[in-house]
Amino acid sequence: MEFSVMDMVKRLMKFGWVIVLVTILFAGAGFAYAKSAKTSTNYSATRSVIVAKNNTDVKDPSSRFSADKAMLPTYEKLSKDDSLLSAVQDRLSDHMTKSEINSAVSVTNATDTLVLNFKATGASTNKAKNLANTYAEVFAEYGPKLYPDMGQPTLMSAANGSDVTTVGMKNSKKLTIFGAAFGFVASVFVLMITGIVANYKQLKKQG
Repeated sequence: MEFSVMDMVKRLMKFGWVIVLVTILFAGAGFAYAKSAKTSTNYSATRSVIVAKNNTDVKDPSSRFSADKAMLPTYEKLSKDDSLLSAVQDRLSDHMTKSEINSAVSVTNATDTLVLNFKATGASTNKAKNLANTYAEVFAEYGPKLYPDMGQPTLMSAANGSDVTTVGMKNSKKLTIFGAAFGFVASVFVLMITGIVANYKQLKKQG
């Protein structure tokens, strides 16, 4: 006797309680993991700097803007120079290695602007703000020394409490749904395989 699709459906209906139970168990496991797993909170703060030459008496300000804009990738690269990292390290009140500083700070350019954003992450609000402000200040001071043709950077408002965000929280809803889906699929798959194997053994005995 062949194991037809109808036989498979009947088997799944017969053991429907197993599917429901396993689905609930895996959903509960996902929810429990989301609630009990250790979560990490990171804080970030941003300080912005304008890097542009004086446009006074410039005949074509748009050309000057384009020229300054074209140099921003160079300034981003310059901001990660080892000597600049050393200066930041010396000024920080919190001890950090140059590698840690380099990893904790990202430098990006706001679209269609001459602004460089120094975004720092830290284990606390104060550490993130302190690193962002210090890094931007050191860049504004040391940048023109490393590249004399750079316009004098202009520091924008210091990073403050409102700039700080937290990340790293686990989503219990998603993990619960994932657990339920995994449990459902796994239980159906196991029931199908065991049904096919049982039917094969039965046919072998008859044959």
